[in-house]
Amino acid sequence: MTGLIGRSAGDTELDEMAETMVREDWYELERASEGAAAVGVLEHGTRDPDANVVWRGDGLLGVVYGVVSNRDRLALSWGDLFRGVADDSRDTLARIDGPFALACVDTRAGAVHLATDNAGSRPLYYAPAGDPDGPGNRSEGDDGIVFASELGPLAAERAAPTLDPRAVGDLLLFGGVVGERTLLEGVGSLPPATHLTVDDGVSTERYWEPAAEGLAPSGYPDRWLADYRRALADVATTARDRTLWFPGDADSRIAAAVLADQSPPIRTLACASPTGGDRETAGPVATGLETPNAGAHGDPDHHLVDAVADAVAATDAMVAWSAVDALPYVTDGLHDDADVLVHGDAALDAATWAGAIGAEDSVASALSERESALRAETVRDLLAVDADPLDSVDAVVANSVDGPAERTAVDAAAQIRAATELRSRAVQRRQVGTRSLASGSLLDTAARMPAAYRVGTLPISAPVGAGTPPIRRAVAERLGSDLAVIPTGPGGADSAAPRGEDSGGERGTTVGDAYARRYATDDRFRRFVDDLLDGVAERAPLDADAVSALHDRLAARDLSTFAPVAALTGLELWARRHLDDDTAARGRSALEV
Repeated sequence: MTGLIGRSAGDTELDEMAETMVREDWYELERASEGAAAVGVLEHGTRDPDANVVWRGDGLLGVVYGVVSNRDRLALSWGDLFRGVADDSRDTLARIDGPFALACVDTRAGAVHLATDNAGSRPLYYAPAGDPDGPGNRSEGDDGIVFASELGPLAAERAAPTLDPRAVGDLLLFGGVVGERTLLEGVGSLPPATHLTVDDGVSTERYWEPAAEGLAPSGYPDRWLADYRRALADVATTARDRTLWFPGDADSRIAAAVLADQSPPIRTLACASPTGGDRETAGPVATGLETPNAGAHGDPDHHLVDAVADAVAATDAMVAWSAVDALPYVTDGLHDDADVLVHGDAALDAATWAGAIGAEDSVASALSERESALRAETVRDLLAVDADPLDSVDAVVANSVDGPAERTAVDAAAQIRAATELRSRAVQRRQVGTRSLASGSLLDTAARMPAAYRVGTLPISAPVGAGTPPIRRAVAERLGSDLAVIPTGPGGADSAAPRGEDSGGERGTTVGDAYARRYATDDRFRRFVDDLLDGVAERAPLDADAVSALHDRLAARDLSTFAPVAALTGLELWARRHLDDDTAARGRSALEV
């Protein structure tokens, strides 16, 4: 998996960290060291030459995983950027846009700075070097901090790595681990727009948040569209060969219309999938752009078992593998069809459904209704420890910006999106470069959306509002392009319906139908899932009886089971490889069924 690694002490061990990362044969490792510190980035090389940088100078080591998309517009050299991060980090970080994760080791001051972009589009994990609870596998006297965009290098630092029960609950509740936790006890994660400093101690601060004041309805769509054009143009110019990923939603069509006059032109790419990839919509868009449309339209050669294993490796099981768009295709055929994928993220979904929240409504209740992948009582049953999964909902809200209520809800939903949808893009990033929108001005404008452009004003006791957001209609009118009003096909819809639900209201049914059918008809996939569920039932902190009951419901074709099944099977597969003593043997046994 492409990504960054680094440590404030033990530069000779950087290569060992790199060896624990998921690798493809075309990857290249760029690294630099200063004294005992070292940083590096594993990258796609000539396939995505404009992404990633390692910089050394003035006693500083800097690494960017991704791109600082507005760096040219700010006339900011890499030296200026890293010196700014080390010396006046809040101001510098607040000015730059992503998608990126970055690290800066200041050997002059003995400090380390880590930061994520405004949207949290790239994961960044950290832990003390060595193992504070035992001798570990590091030489005596090691200290400092290690950091990486994968959990594998940090799991290798610990003598007896164990699962974090609260993180397992988050994985089941949301379909991804949210906030500052990871699946590993003692290993932290940086939420969006967060700056971590390690000097005499460890401290974190949020360097950017959306403004509190709303915007007037008059002229709002024009302002939103101007911010969107600038953000999309910034990321597009960082990719020489760019392809627009087409999951069949309204945002992709808006992006296509905005990029239509770019030079060189974009291509579109779509793949039919239970969770995304709308070839019916991408085709007309490509015709309108007079540009090629690529995509797989049949069953890929890559078996689903192998695709799941690849997805779990790329995401560290921090997100359920069922959330990955076009799973078999993106783990195999994608590499042949694109070099860099551009995602037309419009930052609209949470901003629109938050209009259903009244001033007296509970943001936590709205967030649970809209963003949870599994009901809280089901999560409680699956855990053998005394933990309330709704505590995680409260924690996300508490760590989000203060009211008004819809502003807090938008911000909280963005934290969950970073942990789920954006984290799942690591699977694409294993094969190609990716570009997501992480512009502070765009996110700020979306969060400050006037009520007239949001969906509904229903009380929270009723279902969260759904339907086509007025903002999308207003933007389409201003674009004046046939591309922007092409209707979505079966892969997507203009809707703010709760995540993981279909029109029947049964959670997980849309995705679960395809995978449950595959479980019933594909012997290899069924044996693979059965083996992992049997294993995870015996793993702390899961309740064996509840997991076995879930297994029985899956065998009975209960479609709502696949959200937790995907989370638990991914967790077990990852744990076998990184936590168990018989790693090699057990890791193979799950795949060779």
